[in-house]
Amino acid sequence: MTAAASRIRRIRAIGAVGAVGCLALCLLSGSAIAVAAENEDIVAARPAEREIELSGFTRARARLPLVSETQGRVESVFYDIGERIGEDGVFARIDDTFVKLELEEVLVRREQLRSQIDYDAREVSRYERLAQQNNAAAAQLDTFEQTLRNNRHELRQLGVQERVLQERLERKQVPAPVGWRVIARTVEPGQWVNAGERIGEVADFSSLVIPFALTPSQFRALNARADQRSGLELLLPDLDRSVPASLYRSNPGFDAETRKIAVELKLDEPLVPQRGGLRALLRLSQPERSGAVLLPARAVRHSYEEYWVEPVDGAPIRVLLLGRAKADSGDLLRVSSPDIVPGDRFRLQSAE
Repeated sequence: MTAAASRIRRIRAIGAVGAVGCLALCLLSGSAIAVAAENEDIVAARPAEREIELSGFTRARARLPLVSETQGRVESVFYDIGERIGEDGVFARIDDTFVKLELEEVLVRREQLRSQIDYDAREVSRYERLAQQNNAAAAQLDTFEQTLRNNRHELRQLGVQERVLQERLERKQVPAPVGWRVIARTVEPGQWVNAGERIGEVADFSSLVIPFALTPSQFRALNARADQRSGLELLLPDLDRSVPASLYRSNPGFDAETRKIAVELKLDEPLVPQRGGLRALLRLSQPERSGAVLLPARAVRHSYEEYWVEPVDGAPIRVLLLGRAKADSGDLLRVSSPDIVPGDRFRLQSAE
């Protein structure tokens, strides 16, 4: 190989290496540009929300009217309004004198029948022996056996009558759940009451509930708030404190007049005092009907009186500035445009 040919081959090899280097440099530059584009600040529009405040009042978890099952004169009333029902669970007692007398009469008659049955049983045994010896007629034995059977039937009837009187005696007492508090009392000792007459009312204040009537959108906001880690919270202005709460129950029925959903929230902490009538405020956030969205201030460009945003894909969009909102991440702007919906992505201006 000549020297000239060798030099030509070296020149070609150097050229190839240079071409490969240039290609690699171009590829690295393109990757850097792509990475830079991917790392460019981009933000998604959030729906603008407005806070509403609903007011309710605490009330007992349950209420129970107290009704007399029998008529008679009130003998005693053991509790007054505001007092707790004791361990005996008896609110009042109706006079039971005549029931006790009837029960005593049944018990006396029962003892008489037991003595008569014992006598009849001995007579039947004696006549059975006489009949076997042909010293007594079979008709006499049949008579004593029938008398014995009748007395035994009557004894069982007296047992049933005794249980009926015991039940009537028990129902002369007007029961109430232990621990519940009296919120109404309409009788006094010596007063005559009829069967089925309401003589008082008790309520369970161990748990307090607050009823609300919510629209479907408010009900969705309530469930969304309950699913959050912070949960529901009610403000009690009368006590100047906030109390955690939970959804106690919701009515699946439909109120044709209000077209709202009846729900009850339960306070998860006891109060002092534990009573009804305390005002409770429920705050919920709902999307604005205007369709406005929230964007960081860096995503909104402005010049004079005009404002616009720059979508990730597409031409700049003019927006209407509605106001400002506070957030943990910084100030946000409320803007509106028919071409923007929550979730759209926009570029941020570079920080100066």
